[in-house]
Amino acid sequence: MNDPKPLPPMETMTDVREQVDRVDAEIIALMAQRFACMDAAARIKQDRNAVRDEARKAAVLQNVKHLAEQAGVPVPTMAAIWEMLVETSISYELQKWDQLRK
Repeated sequence: MNDPKPLPPMETMTDVREQVDRVDAEIIALMAQRFACMDAAARIKQDRNAVRDEARKAAVLQNVKHLAEQAGVPVPTMAAIWEMLVETSISYELQKWDQLRK
């Protein structure tokens, strides 16, 4: 995994806000890549029932909890965010799957 870019010193709230905005932009760019993966999955999976994979979902959530713990960020919060992200990704992938096969 790529280590995130270290934060520069932040002395003012303007500095803090600039960094938050930069991090948010990076998160959105990464989310776009994640959803591009969902586009590919929708194309690759031949069975619509394969889109929802509870074992894979459990593995993703377990991995996120581990990563959050290592990073020192609140594990329950990250787990809740990723639960929503995974469910949103599944819904998105189902829509894409259906669109590809109309």
